[in-house]
Amino acid sequence: MIKLSLKKSDDSYSTAAMERMADEINALIGRLNEAGSALATQNLFHRETVQIENKPRPMRDFADVDLGPDPTVGTFTVIVHNEIVLPNVIAILKENGFINIDTSDKRKLRVVKPRPTIQQEEDLENQIKRLGKNSMSKVSAIKADAMQRLTAAIKAEYIDPPVAQKARVQLDELGDEARKHIVVLSLIRRKQLIGGGMTFDGPEEESLYRRINDSTYKEATAELLKVEAPSE
Repeated sequence: MIKLSLKKSDDSYSTAAMERMADEINALIGRLNEAGSALATQNLFHRETVQIENKPRPMRDFADVDLGPDPTVGTFTVIVHNEIVLPNVIAILKENGFINIDTSDKRKLRVVKPRPTIQQEEDLENQIKRLGKNSMSKVSAIKADAMQRLTAAIKAEYIDPPVAQKARVQLDELGDEARKHIVVLSLIRRKQLIGGGMTFDGPEEESLYRRINDSTYKEATAELLKVEAPSE
């Protein structure tokens, strides 16, 4: 998904570090996806039952949540397959805090999500920032490990000093490239979940924000929006 590049040296130390850093960045995408996940909304009817002809039936057989292409928008749709369960659907929605429900189409209810409080938005933004910082720490550790191995190789005369110098420069560039990817991915997720309410931590973050729509991040952006209900 997100790839790093070797521009200064393709030595084994840089190559191994690049692969490990890329793995960490792509693992971060999954962790960011879980932050503010719409899965709870997707599964509103997953464990509910309804009495049909005096028999308990799974509610999900009669109603589905459709989050649409972007699950972070302020509305979603409930598809009702049998109007007999409409009162149950409305009751479940209200129990979960969804009180603004358009029932003009009884087969397709439009539900407005309650706006998060300022505290909820701050908590979510801080959670995403923590995930990004933790990922940066892991990338730094990968770089430090590669540098240590490189130093040991020089002492053991396994690698020539000029080659080692190129490797050091390459490792520095890899670390910086990975760090910037992490910042951009975190900004993308914050924008998805918070929108205009997000703030920047310094001029570099504000500058990197301009990259959130780059083609490099197209696949990652879609992955961050993905909502997958667990299989039975």
